[in-house]
Amino acid sequence: MRNAKQQLIGWALIGFIVVLALCAVGMVVLKVLPPRDQARVLQHLPAPVRVAVNNWIFPHPDSVPAPSAPVKNISSLLTPIATRPSTPLPTSTPITPSPEPSRTPTFVPIDTPQAEPTASPTPASAAPVAIPSISAPGPKQAARSTPASPEGISVLLTGAKQEYQLWNNCGPATLSMNLGFYGWTGSQVEAAKFLKPDPEDKNVSPDQLVEFARSVGFTAQYRVNGTPDLIKTLLRAGLPVLIEKGFEPEADLGWMGHYELLVGFNDEKQEFIAMDSYMGPYQAVPYAEFEKYWRQFNRTYLAIYPNEKAEQAQSILGVQLDDATLWSGSLATAQQEAAANPDDPFAWFNLGTSYTALQDWSNAATAYDRARQLSLPWRMPWYQFGWFDAYLHAGRYDDVLALADTVIKVTPNIEETYYYKGLALKALGNRAGARSQLELALKRNPNFKPAQDALASF
Repeated sequence: MRNAKQQLIGWALIGFIVVLALCAVGMVVLKVLPPRDQARVLQHLPAPVRVAVNNWIFPHPDSVPAPSAPVKNISSLLTPIATRPSTPLPTSTPITPSPEPSRTPTFVPIDTPQAEPTASPTPASAAPVAIPSISAPGPKQAARSTPASPEGISVLLTGAKQEYQLWNNCGPATLSMNLGFYGWTGSQVEAAKFLKPDPEDKNVSPDQLVEFARSVGFTAQYRVNGTPDLIKTLLRAGLPVLIEKGFEPEADLGWMGHYELLVGFNDEKQEFIAMDSYMGPYQAVPYAEFEKYWRQFNRTYLAIYPNEKAEQAQSILGVQLDDATLWSGSLATAQQEAAANPDDPFAWFNLGTSYTALQDWSNAATAYDRARQLSLPWRMPWYQFGWFDAYLHAGRYDDVLALADTVIKVTPNIEETYYYKGLALKALGNRAGARSQLELALKRNPNFKPAQDALASF
């Protein structure tokens, strides 16, 4: 009997060792796979295992690195700009229409555009709006889809064909849906060839989306400090709106940036309706959730339209097309939110971004310091780069290098980080190192004009 038990224990031990060995081999193999193949494997693992394995493959900090300088005099940053010493604001760039696109726009708003500046709820007795069906099911990643209800929809624009994003491709996919609404026949693959030649690039910035939209014949505006009422007015005019927002699609994935195309809203149910390259078509986005995540990117929105809609769009956007007015308003919003909640890192970050746009580098750096002190999500430097500019102009090159290196250690595929690291090294007198970093930026994205210009200045 004892021998039988000993044999059983021995076989169990051998089995345990074999399982451990297989797991070890599997982990080694997994780590050398391309990231997209790693993701395919990870999605089949139970959530706790997926988290542990993912953290082993991609070790990352819990938040962005702390500032190198002590944070002082933050209360002075909340002084309204009208009462501050007068400083010249950046000169606004005149907006000119892009070349006429060689296509016919094909958009179909379900309701008739209205002129009122604010939305009025649809009467409860109104007939439900027919939401177009999507015949092809989405990928597994869209399982958390929350389709909008047809009941009580105020405005819904149809004509944007759903594109589920390819790997790291929410920017090109969402832009493709936006342009396709007006009849553009390209796809996210075509857009990505210009926007992110490196498929592992985790970020496409709003100004890059604007550049591509203009290159294919559309007028495009990149604005911040948007409001729900402005979004609704653009939607009533038959203009979908592309926004950048924070995103937490799965609990174990953590916070990240994301693009979404707004195509409607429902005041009765208090929600926007979005084409989402990850979640699926005609998604319900509750107003409160929309506000929470949109403000994490300073309420960034892109208004993209054909030239024949330019006069109408610009009449809606009005003074928001003037850069000085836009950023002064953004500053005021951030000041109000930081004053209301001094422990809100996103309010201070938006404050830093607004001061950066107004070229008040010292105050911008201090605002960013406060945001970093309050612990921002560790992926934040992947998407927003105002703090790199602020620290560069403030002469705080160590902070630029710390932020850039934090990103590069986790994902060495974002061209902006090499660009800013190169500028910091150049300012420190390391011209060879600077040139090397700028060349790495262009290796990741040969179309990245800031790095082209920086190299040309050597």
